[in-house]
Amino acid sequence: MLKFKESESDAKSLALHYAKEMNDELLEEFINSKVQINSNEMAVSLTESFWEMTDLAIKDNEEQKIIEGITDIEFWMHKLFNKFSGYMLINGFEEVWESTSSKMRAN
Repeated sequence: MLKFKESESDAKSLALHYAKEMNDELLEEFINSKVQINSNEMAVSLTESFWEMTDLAIKDNEEQKIIEGITDIEFWMHKLFNKFSGYMLINGFEEVWESTSSKMRAN
């Protein structure tokens, strides 16, 4: 399961904000460590959700929004990228992460 250290609480708060904004229950459960990825389909879905969340964060950052008291959105999104991609690598979904990410960023 995805785990956040105390020092990463802003990353978790930001991710939960976007999961709720997107009405993405699976993403919210993943961020809250309530579900573990157990299939390629699930890995694809969460990778797509990550990039959708990133697009929302880019827009909010450009508009200089403060989300959940967080002003450095770009910094925390980089942390989330490392959390998500690291999780996929460690749990055997690196190829799914890479291929899905490439498709999402090409659009």
